[in-house]
Amino acid sequence: MQHPTLRFDRRFLAIAALLFGGALLMVFGGFGPSARALAVALVALSIAAIVLAPLPAGTRGLVCAVMLGLATGIASVNLFAIGIFQGPITREFGWTQTQYSIVTLIGTLVTVASSLYIGRLFDRQGVRRWAMVSTVLFALLLASLYWLTDSLLHFYLVFAIVPILGAGTSSIAYSRVVARWFDQRRGQAFGAALAGIGIGGALLSPLSQFLISEVGWRGAYVGLGLLNLVVTLPVVAWLLYDSPAERGLGLDGQPLASGGRLEAGKRDVPVLGYTAAQSRRQPRFWQMIAAFLLLSFAIGGVMLPLVPILRARGVSPADAAAVQGALGLALIVGRAFAGFLMDRIFVPYVAASILAFPIVGVALLALGATGPAAIVAAVCLGLAAGAELDVIAVLITRYFGTRAYAENYGWQYAAWTLGSGTAPILTNRVYDLTGSHTAILWVYMGLFAAAALLVLRLGPYPRLEPPAPAAGGAPAVAAGGVAAGG
Repeated sequence: MQHPTLRFDRRFLAIAALLFGGALLMVFGGFGPSARALAVALVALSIAAIVLAPLPAGTRGLVCAVMLGLATGIASVNLFAIGIFQGPITREFGWTQTQYSIVTLIGTLVTVASSLYIGRLFDRQGVRRWAMVSTVLFALLLASLYWLTDSLLHFYLVFAIVPILGAGTSSIAYSRVVARWFDQRRGQAFGAALAGIGIGGALLSPLSQFLISEVGWRGAYVGLGLLNLVVTLPVVAWLLYDSPAERGLGLDGQPLASGGRLEAGKRDVPVLGYTAAQSRRQPRFWQMIAAFLLLSFAIGGVMLPLVPILRARGVSPADAAAVQGALGLALIVGRAFAGFLMDRIFVPYVAASILAFPIVGVALLALGATGPAAIVAAVCLGLAAGAELDVIAVLITRYFGTRAYAENYGWQYAAWTLGSGTAPILTNRVYDLTGSHTAILWVYMGLFAAAALLVLRLGPYPRLEPPAPAAGGAPAVAAGGVAAGG
């Protein structure tokens, strides 16, 4: 496969430089502690401008909409905001850490069950309208927490509904759009688009902490809901389209051969690969599920309760939020860098190499890291978490094609969610029993190594072709696949 040439738009690089300069001014200009949160946000936006710069001009609006949708959507809120809200909510209602963390398990179980069907819905009906509807419903659910009572059932019920009504704001939905817009630049595009979750971490962590300190946790939830309604919804409605043909483009931003737009509903780009049922009959499909289950369990067990882990060591709430903000920045960098590599290097090699970072990060935390060492640990975790979600997306397209991308991704995402959603309960339970997180952190290190070995054994990519016209026919796949170098 010919590697795409990187050409950076100088306008975006100039915007990135201005934003980064603003961040430095916030840090060294004597504006006070609150300026640090703004500096993190400016750095996140600067990195976003950099990763958008090399994309084809006609595709940047689409990728920007996906970035914003993910930054304010269900994934970012679950990853970053829930930990920030844990302290004030448990103090007010007298809940234990374990009781609070069960909300993650409930959301996880609902997500796992629904992901197997939601992906199929997106493959059949597209994403655009569901993304807009879900943005509105998700915003209303967040705002409804203003009236949260001390009933655990009330709390659990809200977050059981969120994965269903907010499914259109998830990476299952948004990554399906990116998969249909790109081919040779797919890794780069996934890296840029899915960096939105990292941007969400860099923005939502300090924003949530600021809102909680100014208007309380109830008002902070309302603020997050308004963010979705006032900012995200208009951008998604303006820029998000399921097909590049709706914008007069082909794959990777190339002009359509016909020179115009296709009629609504008409297939305009090649759809290659297996059906979902055919994909699930392959051993490597389940090998991927096992690898990402272990990986997500390890990452989720550390990353989601990172703020409570640091707070247990005496780190202040503001400093803990700053560390999580650094993790969010690392998510962005990890995704962008991994996306660049995956367009050029065999993806399993990229994935396994990146897993060295969280091993270092978790070791630092297990050894009691605080201050700068905690920031390094968070960055290592963020690099891995950011890159590996991109890896899932790209591996699905390379091994199984785009024919049933969203449904196949839904299965892999269910495994990822099951691991990341249940691990924090174990982490908090170990702490409740022993008063320390150290023992479980060492266990997570072993899981990272096991996941790397499973990914390395996936084998070469098959050579996927369009599906055969005969009913029930399997797609043509060249015997022997292609070389590992892709």
